[in-house]
Amino acid sequence: MRIKGSPKILGVIFAFVAIIVIIAGAWVNVNTRQLQKRCTDEVTAEIVENIAIKSRTKTKHGHRTVTTYKPVFNFNYNGQNYRVESNSSHKPALFEVGEKTEIKINPSDPSEMYIPSDKSANYAGIICTAVGAVFLVVGILVIIKFR
Repeated sequence: MRIKGSPKILGVIFAFVAIIVIIAGAWVNVNTRQLQKRCTDEVTAEIVENIAIKSRTKTKHGHRTVTTYKPVFNFNYNGQNYRVESNSSHKPALFEVGEKTEIKINPSDPSEMYIPSDKSANYAGIICTAVGAVFLVVGILVIIKFR
């Protein structure tokens, strides 16, 4: 039995979800650009630790544990040592312990940093925007078709 108007509602739901996902992608892109603007001083940092972050997800057959790694950076800026955790984690680890890499820090707050070699925030924003655009097009097409 078909419920009258249900395809149109599905189109509206697709369009609504699309708008939320596009906004999330835009928010990630804007925040990443703002961080890049604030973090102007380049320093060489050593990775002193990779913090393991475990998360459990439910699957059809039970639960699965996923481990990602958050790098901890140690660097010297204006004669002071800093030890700063990254805001993002990766699987596998983005850096090896003992590895050195260039990071950019905020001169007003050296604990705020941007890692130029970590493109995950850029990709996340692009992927959210692209997926949102596809959902929006599908939603609009469904709304038009079942008008």
